[in-house]
Amino acid sequence: MTVAVRVPEELSARVPVEQRGPGLDRDAVRLLVSRGTEAEHHAFVELPRLLRAGDLLVVNTSPTLAAAVDGRTGHARVVVHFSTRGDDGRWAVELRQPDGRGTTRAWAAPGPGTGVRLPGGARLVLEEPLSRRGDRLWWARVSRDVLGLLREYGRPIRYAYTERDQPLSAYQTVFALPSPDGAGSAEMPSAGRPFTARTVTELVSRGVRFAPVTLHTGVASAEVHEPPYPERFAVPEESAWL
Repeated sequence: MTVAVRVPEELSARVPVEQRGPGLDRDAVRLLVSRGTEAEHHAFVELPRLLRAGDLLVVNTSPTLAAAVDGRTGHARVVVHFSTRGDDGRWAVELRQPDGRGTTRAWAAPGPGTGVRLPGGARLVLEEPLSRRGDRLWWARVSRDVLGLLREYGRPIRYAYTERDQPLSAYQTVFALPSPDGAGSAEMPSAGRPFTARTVTELVSRGVRFAPVTLHTGVASAEVHEPPYPERFAVPEESAWL
């Protein structure tokens, strides 16, 4: 069964919460707490008093990349969303159309062998779809180091529900750490965004423990017919837990 959920326009989060009014921080968002069959409404800032000493929070340390890059295929403008680096050096990418408002809309890639001209003289060539059940994501080869390309020409991936461009810092969580190889997530690991240094300090002072893992997430919103694809991760030894 498929359930369609429509979010009213006035309830869409179009800008980060800390930009909605004076005195607000990232933890000024709502929090739904479920205990068995009971559900309670709270604010995220209340999280420390909702947990107990010895409770464990698993947090993602992956940083967010500036994973959107403008390009051209033929005479058409495209935006390449770089998702995930494969073991063979290829990248899983999604080609999208600019919509004239700083965001993008879905676009069907022409097919294998399609070339995209990227900034700095780089070139991308689509080779094959990630899955036989869809053609949204493709394995592609790029003529230069992709992470260097993103640092030089990339910007954060942005979708139509957002009001305006935001700096990359707005997409980093308080747990984000630089990866030794420069890798990161195509889109923000958003479950960690409401945490602030203040919230973390209070949690630690109350005896709540943290288990850091690293999961470099790809582009979001897989279609119902699309199978999952590999994402890079690292789990430290238990002795590294705080």
